[in-house]
Amino acid sequence: MTIGEKITKLRKEQNLTQEQFAEILKVSRQSVSKWERNDAYPDTEKLVRIGKIFGCSLDYLLKDELEQMDVNLAAAKEEAGYDKMRAGVLTYLSFPPVFGWIVGIVSLRFQKSHMKNKVQISLTILGMVFSLVCTILMMAGILLGL
Repeated sequence: MTIGEKITKLRKEQNLTQEQFAEILKVSRQSVSKWERNDAYPDTEKLVRIGKIFGCSLDYLLKDELEQMDVNLAAAKEEAGYDKMRAGVLTYLSFPPVFGWIVGIVSLRFQKSHMKNKVQISLTILGMVFSLVCTILMMAGILLGL
């Protein structure tokens, strides 16, 4: 597959017209047409931008014998997503406020039955609320990918 065929294939996979693709690259539609017909080739700067836009390597674009983008790229992206989720779970489990409200419940039960100190009980409840709010904010950050 030639570079022109690859550019055409990638552009169509993204549902881009030659004109839209040309606007993104800040070139004329005629330039894109020439590239796709193999009448001309993009300069190095444009090749790098094309690779970034379509998420492919320069090797894929430039080497005729490479018919498919590296399958390992998809596997690497999937593994990166898995690693991100695992890191989020580990962060959640290692974050002290997560257990703050659990410890607070145990502490409250002890304080109510043994100490009956209203100031300490109030501080424990305040600490539990704070821990719960921190936990919710952390979970929202993990779910939103922040």
